[in-house]
Parts: sequence; structure tokens; C-alpha cells
Amino acid sequence: MRSAAHLLRSLTCSLLACLPLLAQAQDAAPAAPAIPAEPVPSIQVTGVRDPAILPYKTAYDFLSKVRSASEDHVQLQIRVLSSKSKEPLPGLDISLVGEHTFEKLKISPDGFITVPMSREALVDNAEFVTNQKKGALQVHFFLVPKLPPDNIKYADVVRTIKAAQAARVVIFPWYMRILIPSINGIGLCYADPAQAVTIRDNTETLRAANTEDTGILGRKVYCASFNEKEKNIDQASLIIPAAGWETMFR
Repeated sequence: MRSAAHLLRSLTCSLLACLPLLAQAQDAAPAAPAIPAEPVPSIQVTGVRDPAILPYKTAYDFLSKVRSASEDHVQLQIRVLSSKSKEPLPGLDISLVGEHTFEKLKISPDGFITVPMSREALVDNAEFVTNQKKGALQVHFFLVPKLPPDNIKYADVVRTIKAAQAARVVIFPWYMRILIPSINGIGLCYADPAQAVTIRDNTETLRAANTEDTGILGRKVYCASFNEKEKNIDQASLIIPAAGWETMFR
């Protein structure tokens, strides 16, 4: 089984390499129908369109495909870092800007951005504008399991794995799937190796989180892994992680 770190690195590299192809595929598709917008004053913004920031049309299409193909059991997370330090940039500003559009993106302290899903901005041909010089940024993409925050059942784990496998086929053309490892399971991961995940049905058992991997922040994590064919776990069994867990596909 390939590690989550391998999957994430491959996904990042593949997406970055194939974004022009995704954009071409979008251009070949029928244009979205025009949506009437309220008249607003023209917006003027001083900023830079960095080639490292993908076109908004591509981001919108890709996020929509992930959500639809996975039935909202998989998240696409987008992280923007300094191309030099490979760390989040203090003071980074990214805005979605068009003739009638202006919206600042939310950026977490770890550099993850929230992309607005706006049909009006799409019709307005809005694009991402940053306050950084061209070449100062790089973008990383991560497919992340979307599990309930609590009361996780093993059935939720199975459903999410199958959704991700189905989404991988729908989202990526065959020539990209060659580069992206298969999704075989989910890891519930921690920053230290002394944690365990409780499996509760009629009894309770513990699964140690002791498989070393690399999380989406590039830091070492230790995971308890689950696959979709756990013969000794009932679908209704509860999967109870200790506090401070994060999840990834494996």
C-alpha cells in the first residue's frame, strides 16, 4: 500500500502538470448560461495574476466535480505557500476579481484558501489576484476524507473510501490516473505515536496509531488505518478517535 504522503505528493504534481489540460477540457465544454447580475460599480484593484494560482474557472469546475462525484464525502483542500520557503506567507492577500466581482478569499494560518463557489463570478470571468510578485507562490492540492466530526461508524469509513475511489475515476482522465496511486483506505492520524482509535460494538478494541506518514501540513504523523473490507468490524460499529485527530486517504 502506498503511503498517504506518496498519494498527496503525486496528486499535487499531477494537478500542477495537468492544469492546462483541465483548462482546455473546460474550454471545449458548453459555456455556462449567463446569469443576470445586479448592476454594481466597476471595480479596480492593484494586484498580480500569478500563474501559480489556477484560473478560477478551473478551480470552480474541479471543486464541483469533487463534490458531485464523491457525493460530498471528499474535500478538495487547496494550500498556497511561498515558492521559496515552502511555508505560508504572512500578509498574503488573494482576491477574486472581475468587472463586477470583488471578494477577498479566506486564508487560514496554515495557508489553506476557501474558494467561493459563485456562478456570478464565473459568468463575470473573474480571476484570482494576489498582492505578491509573479512566481512568489505555489499551490498544493489535497483530497481529504470528509467524515462526521463525531459518532463515526465503520459504514461512514467504507462509504467515504468508495466515494473517493469513484471520484478518482470521474475527476481524473485515464492519463492522470496512471500517475495517481489508488485509494485503499483511510488513516486517522496524530502528531504523536502514543494514540489509539477505539472500535466499539458489543465490546471495545483499540487500534494503535503507529503507522508513520506525512500529513497535509508536511509534518510527521502516526496513523491508525482502516480499509473497506475489515472482516472483523460490523458496519454499525463506532470508530472513536482520540482528540486531536486528522484524517487522510491511504
